[in-house]
Amino acid sequence: MSLTIVLSDNAYWRKRLFPFASSRPVGHLRVGILTLQEKWSKVFGCDVGYSTVPYLQAAFPFPEGDSQEYLYIRANVLPTEALLQELQNLKVGDVLLDANQWVAFKVASPVENIDDRIPQLRPFRSSAEIASLNFLEDIFLQNRSQLLFDYNLLTQGRQSQPLSSSNTVYGGWIFVEEGAQVEGASLNSLEGPIYIGKNAVIEEGTFLRGYVSVCAGSRVKIGAKLYPNTTIGPGSTVAGEVNNTVIWGNSAKGHEGYLGCSVLGEGCNIGAGSSNSNLKNNWSPVRLFDYEGLTFRETDVLKCGLFMGDYAMAAINSSFNTGTVIGVAAQVAMSKFIPKFVPDFTWNTDADSVVYDFDKFESMLDRRASASGMRPADHMIGVFREIFEESAFLRTANQH
Repeated sequence: MSLTIVLSDNAYWRKRLFPFASSRPVGHLRVGILTLQEKWSKVFGCDVGYSTVPYLQAAFPFPEGDSQEYLYIRANVLPTEALLQELQNLKVGDVLLDANQWVAFKVASPVENIDDRIPQLRPFRSSAEIASLNFLEDIFLQNRSQLLFDYNLLTQGRQSQPLSSSNTVYGGWIFVEEGAQVEGASLNSLEGPIYIGKNAVIEEGTFLRGYVSVCAGSRVKIGAKLYPNTTIGPGSTVAGEVNNTVIWGNSAKGHEGYLGCSVLGEGCNIGAGSSNSNLKNNWSPVRLFDYEGLTFRETDVLKCGLFMGDYAMAAINSSFNTGTVIGVAAQVAMSKFIPKFVPDFTWNTDADSVVYDFDKFESMLDRRASASGMRPADHMIGVFREIFEESAFLRTANQH
């Protein structure tokens, strides 16, 4: 019997995950080694699509086909072994609940209005501890457990490529995919796994201490130090110190400097010598800008660094305060501490904060593509234009 999984995020809580969820469905977020969509697809061996807000639905279409069963999963829910057992036991017409929220439900045909459909289903209370991405900091806080989940998922029953004798290896909890180049590195997996993706490059003099994932096509430059709970997404480049951080695809922190307790989106760049703070001098919990409440939210965490939306970029020697949120396509070139919130599509210097004209943003993408071959898919341009228009009020409030 054919199954389609639908990751649903058309709900009030999705703005809590902006700026990352402004440019992709929540089910397309990366935590651990894989995106949520990739995890569910691999676990169930079926197509996975999205039920999301209209401007994203066009770019991330609902799965086509004539499935006989549709398993809807709340998009911010993270897979665990305990939850998988409950999902596999669901029958058509069942809904799995956790506290006051639905976790998943199974139906025989696509659902147009979930809120209307849920009361018609047979309720079952989950006995699993449901892990989910409720706020920005959850992405790096949940990275450790999801790295382990993904590592087991990707490596079960498979044989790692051998490591060169030029490396110094501690422990055997290491998996190397085909085509990866690893020479002269220190790899310590005594306390956590190290996953090195296809065609990744780990250069000499680097130090990796698991839990660490270096995804396909990424580059870890000479002398870099990757501490536990770190994910380097596909096609990204890193150097310096990186700790407890998730970097998504095709981004660069290519020079010395510290990045910790942070999340970088797609296509970001951090200039040479840049660093972030992730702990306040008075050891009080960190506050983060919240796109839902349009104010600074108190978190429960003491260590919390930088959150940078897709295609945001920072100049050399940038200094980021504890708990800084940088919007999509924002540009910062400042000699002083960067503000703790920089709205989407702004160009920020010591003198002023002005609008980053959308046509100039597109031209930048074209020049970047000519030089590197990396450009967002055509359907994403409409998504970025929507973000540009919807975030105009934030820029107006921020201008000097």
